[in-house]
Amino acid sequence: MMVQRLSISALTGTIILAGAVFSLATGGRADVGAAEIWQALTGPGQGVALTILQDIRLPRSLAAGLLGMTLGVSGLILQTITLNPLASPAILGINQGAAVGMIGALIWPGLLAPEWLSIAAALVAGFVTFAISGGLAGRIDPMRLVLGGVAVGTFAYAAVRFTFTLDDVLAQQVLRWTVGDIADLRWSAVVRLAAIGLPALALSFALAHRLNLMALGPVGSQSLGHDPRLTLILGLILAAVLCGVSVSVAGPIAFIGLIAPHIARRLIGGDHRGLMPTTALCGAGVMLLADGFSKWLLAPLEAPVGVISALIGAPWFLWLTLRAKELH
Repeated sequence: MMVQRLSISALTGTIILAGAVFSLATGGRADVGAAEIWQALTGPGQGVALTILQDIRLPRSLAAGLLGMTLGVSGLILQTITLNPLASPAILGINQGAAVGMIGALIWPGLLAPEWLSIAAALVAGFVTFAISGGLAGRIDPMRLVLGGVAVGTFAYAAVRFTFTLDDVLAQQVLRWTVGDIADLRWSAVVRLAAIGLPALALSFALAHRLNLMALGPVGSQSLGHDPRLTLILGLILAAVLCGVSVSVAGPIAFIGLIAPHIARRLIGGDHRGLMPTTALCGAGVMLLADGFSKWLLAPLEAPVGVISALIGAPWFLWLTLRAKELH
C-alpha cells in the first residue's frame, strides 16, 4: 500500500512538474524559453527573462494551477452528490450561470464584486438544475438532471450572447472572456482566486467523509444515520463557489471538472479522503499542460486555454458517455 501511494504521488508530482515547466517555458517571446529562465534564476542579475517570469508567466501559471484545482474538485463533488460520473459544472449549467453573473458585473460594475456576483449566479443555476431533477427533495432523476442542466445552460448562454448586441467594446470583452482566455491574468487575479478558492477547497476536503457516505447511495447513507440532502446542499454550495470564482477570473472553462476526477479515481480509487487532494493535483496538472499547449500550438500566437481544454475534454466526455453503464 505504501509503495502504491508513493508511486501515485510520484506520478501526480511528475504531471504537475511537467505542466509547470511547459507553462512557464512557453508564451510571448520565443527567445525566452526554459534554458533562459533557468539561467535567469540561477545566474547573476535580473534580466529580461526574469522580469517576464515574475510579471507574466509565473502569475499565469499559478492561476492555471489554481483553476485546475477548483474546477476539478467542483466536478468531483457534483459527480458524487448526483451519483452521476458524467456530471460537471459545464454539463449541469453551473458554469453558464456563473457566466451570467460575471456579465452582470461587467454591465453594472458597481453592483457587486465580479467574483461574488458570479458565485451567486452559479448558486442560483445549480439550485434550479437540482430542483428540476428532484434532487432537493432527495430523489435525483438522472434524465431530468441532464435536461435541467441543458435548459439552465441554454438560457444562461442566451443571456450572455445578448450582450453581443450592446456596446461594441463590451461585446468584444465578453466574447474574449467567454472562450476561457487567461493570457492577461496577473498577480491580482491570483490573489482573488486564492482568497476564495483555497478556503473553499479546504472545506471541500473536510466534506470527504460525508461524500464517502453519499457514494453509498441514499438508502445506504441513510442507514448509517446520514442525511443525503444536507450533503447535497453543502456540496452544491461548495461546487458553486469553486466554479463561480473560477469563471469570474478566467471565463467558463469546460471539461476540467469532468476529466480530473476520473483520472484521480483511476489512480487512487473511490475514497474521497485521498480522492479530493488527488483530484485537485490532477486538475492542476491538466490545466497547466493545457496552458502550455495553448501557447505552443500556434506560437507566436496563442489559442485560448478554454479551447484547448475543450479539445481534450470533448472526446473524453464522448468516451465516458459510451461507457456510462460500466461507470455506474
